[in-house]
Amino acid sequence: MSLVTILWSMGAAAALTLAAVYGATWLFERRLLANLFFSISAIATALCARCELGMMHSATPAEFGEWVRWYHLPLFLVFLSQGLFVLSYLGAGRRRLFWTIMSMRAVYLAVNFSVSPNVFFREILSLHHVYFLGEEVSIVGEAVLRPWIWFGRTTLVLAVWFLTDAAVAAWRRGGADSRHKACIVLAAVLGPVLIEIPLTQLQLSGLISVPYFNTPNFLFTLGVMAFELSRDLLTSFRTRRELAELRANLVRVGRVSMMGQLASALAHEINQPLGAILRNTDVAELDLRNQQPDLEELRGIVADTGRAVRRAKEIIDRTRALIKWRSIDMRPLLVDDLVQDVISLARAEAASKDVTLSYSRDSALPMISGDRVHLSQVLLNLILNSVEAMQTASVVERRVVIEARTRVSQVELSVRDSGPGVLASDVDRIFEPLFSTKPEGLGMGLAICRTIIDAHGGRLWAERLPPGAGATFQLVLPQAR
Repeated sequence: MSLVTILWSMGAAAALTLAAVYGATWLFERRLLANLFFSISAIATALCARCELGMMHSATPAEFGEWVRWYHLPLFLVFLSQGLFVLSYLGAGRRRLFWTIMSMRAVYLAVNFSVSPNVFFREILSLHHVYFLGEEVSIVGEAVLRPWIWFGRTTLVLAVWFLTDAAVAAWRRGGADSRHKACIVLAAVLGPVLIEIPLTQLQLSGLISVPYFNTPNFLFTLGVMAFELSRDLLTSFRTRRELAELRANLVRVGRVSMMGQLASALAHEINQPLGAILRNTDVAELDLRNQQPDLEELRGIVADTGRAVRRAKEIIDRTRALIKWRSIDMRPLLVDDLVQDVISLARAEAASKDVTLSYSRDSALPMISGDRVHLSQVLLNLILNSVEAMQTASVVERRVVIEARTRVSQVELSVRDSGPGVLASDVDRIFEPLFSTKPEGLGMGLAICRTIIDAHGGRLWAERLPPGAGATFQLVLPQAR
């Protein structure tokens, strides 16, 4: 196998490898459109390499002309993909100018396949053979050019204008990243185009005797673009990881904040079993002073004390679980158990503010897939928000209703109160970070709740209700598989 064949085959293989890697990256992260356009450009480069090998190994003018004809198809794809890459990567460039260029290239491509042998040549009379990289290859000897060739040169000049304008626009936007990207486009994309224009003209005029090739230029462009995309991908990965850590910390801070809000109510809840334990201990101590203690009564006291200890332990365990840092652990959950746990935590706080909590549900609710602690945080936050919202309502009207209903492949939970409700203008904004309708609020509670529900593959929203009709928050969660 000749050196030219080895080098061009290696170039095509490298291009296809890059196309596979960055195409797969785009499939996993669809918003990275630059990776998709890069992948198309890499595939087109491999096809260009094959056509160039065909031209260099052509035995007759007719065969050479046919390879030139097919060469224009991957060249069109290179034009298209690199232009779209620049628009996506820089976020700048005259789109109308770009699509004008592509329309002209499409006309050029159509003419290429409608005439014989191709859009470059009216007739190829002979081939010459020259040595290139130690091998004898074919180039055009005598030929008659078509006027359409200047149409193609014009699209290249317009492409230079488009690329330069896009890079300048990115540079003027300011910022180190924008200027870095502008330099990359100038060096990796515009540079090869500026080399191709005079080189092709010298080849066609017969001033230099080298075969037609663009693969090395395209491979250079792919190499630089691949390096930059990898750098951006690593930066994006680190940013997403930092955001995930920040989000997890915010979720925990939200839980700790809620526990602070519930501190007095939890103290009251724990005092009840502790008081029962203390009373039972006093009674047992008095009974033991008798000559013949009542063993049956003592057994009852011990059993009652055990129940009180277990109740206090459950309250403390639920509180610790909410405060403790943890990642989302998806497990099948019973909706009824989840809601009852949250109500037991919120009941004392609601009672201290004369709010009645009630719960209704469909019979035979299916299990949901979720993290008990994180979902408890969401429900607790919604209930406490409703309790706070009703402080201006009369005591007899203060009620919060939690409902659980079965939907197709989902379970719907709602928290409804009888407070003043949410303004229509604020229904969509209340889930935005740092937006709060409470003077002392940080505006993170509902934003964290929506983040948690999104992570569970569900939805959380507020119903649009007339003023004074209260507020209703709805969330749906997928059923456990």
